[in-house]
Amino acid sequence: MSTRQSLAQPDDNDDQADAVEPPQPTRPGRTAYRRGAANPNGSTTALRADVLGALGVLKVATADQLQRLLRPGVASNKAIRQALGDLALHGLVASDGNTKDRHKTWRLEGAAGLDAAAAVLGMVRSEMGGTARGAGRSGAQHAMAVNETIAAFVLGGSASGAAGGVGTVRSWSTETEFLLPGGKRKVRPDGVWQAPEIGVPVLMVEVDRSTMAPAGVAAKFPRYRELFRTKVRDNDPALASQEPADRTVHWWRRAYPGHIRAGYPPVALVVTGAGPVALANRQENVAKLSAEVWGGQWCTVHRDDNGGDGWREYDDAVPVVATTLELLAEHGPLGPVWWRYGRPGRHSLLDALDNPNNRAAYDQRQKARERKARQDHCDLMRTLACADCGQVPKQESTYEYGLHGQWTRRPGGRCYPCHQEHTQLLEQEAQEQLEAARTANAALRPCWTCRGSIGGKEGSVLELREKADPDRLECRQCVSDRETDELGLLVLPVPTKRELVAALVSAPDDPWWEVRVLHAKLYPGRGRRV
Repeated sequence: MSTRQSLAQPDDNDDQADAVEPPQPTRPGRTAYRRGAANPNGSTTALRADVLGALGVLKVATADQLQRLLRPGVASNKAIRQALGDLALHGLVASDGNTKDRHKTWRLEGAAGLDAAAAVLGMVRSEMGGTARGAGRSGAQHAMAVNETIAAFVLGGSASGAAGGVGTVRSWSTETEFLLPGGKRKVRPDGVWQAPEIGVPVLMVEVDRSTMAPAGVAAKFPRYRELFRTKVRDNDPALASQEPADRTVHWWRRAYPGHIRAGYPPVALVVTGAGPVALANRQENVAKLSAEVWGGQWCTVHRDDNGGDGWREYDDAVPVVATTLELLAEHGPLGPVWWRYGRPGRHSLLDALDNPNNRAAYDQRQKARERKARQDHCDLMRTLACADCGQVPKQESTYEYGLHGQWTRRPGGRCYPCHQEHTQLLEQEAQEQLEAARTANAALRPCWTCRGSIGGKEGSVLELREKADPDRLECRQCVSDRETDELGLLVLPVPTKRELVAALVSAPDDPWWEVRVLHAKLYPGRGRRV
């Protein structure tokens, strides 16, 4: 509720009392008034109604707590104590004892108190619960912790710059009992908070003073899930034509409409009563012991590009958020104090209630992966720009297919048209080189062994594709045959004396003449093999 509302209208008795003794100034220049006989402490009707309504919610509270909740801008709780005193005279409230800090505790008294609070809150008598009789005798420690939790929600954080509070004390109910299926077992949260104005139709609150084992605290969450699973008949006229089994709805959707998140209503765990390290360990232990309740179900998506990623389904999960009372009082419910089980870090309440690793989060991760893959592909394509024409490929693959099967485009290479053109150019150059080599080799002396071209037979595998060296005596085929037959080194026959004398007169008509002379000098020994 955005504005503070008076928790009750004036009752008839107060009106009569005010009519009998109208306030009168004590002396000129003063604004003090006489107190009515019906309320000798001088409390106002509005404040008494606010106190009744607050006690109807809290069941037991101190004057200081009521002052902070009902009149937070007032420095003293004197007005609250006056209202409590007047209500006690009417038999509507009573005090049973004191807290450990010696603060008097107050509660509603009997049926009269419950009826008066019910009238203020607009509730029926059966919904009010008990009067917490005797709770103050032991200090009402748990109730005081619940009240401080509610105060932190309503007032906001005490730290400088902390977020403000949400709602009023009337946004809460305590000791609300919910029957589990079968009607014999119950779930009773310490507090039920409704804040539809910020998107939280209902929040079940458990306040833990570290007096119970973590296993006992964790055992409460399965009961919440059992409660939230309960369905009731949906009386929507639009569903009248459907089968009875199809006309059911979860009871909490009817009781607390406006729930938009997947899963059941959330449960908040507020721990106190120990040091920071002990409270942190306590929250972690409770989380481990109750993981089956809040964890949800993991759904894996099998794709080549996601590494087995997926998301969690929370349709049958109870969202659990945890914090300490000290953090809550310092930063308020909208501050970064909540640890959502299953999610790292501390967040504000609304952020913590968003389901982690849900389908929307997976879709975002998948879109990011696809964007990165497209960017990587574009970067790769730019590295494959054609070295001749500069064209960047646009295909979704680095492979292109030519006339001779698959051809792979590589960095620093060419596009297929340029590659094909370059290949044809190389083939043409090679053919021209081969023709030039054939012409040049044909002009040289022939092969000594086969008397064919020194370059070899045209078209053969061993044909020389360049001009033969001047000292070559055989074609490559004959050289290969000589090595196969192990004939050794080719040495040409020694020139005869007649040939030597004739060479003095004119150049011999022998293309191997110079080589024969050279061999005669290099291999002078007898018995040379030719």
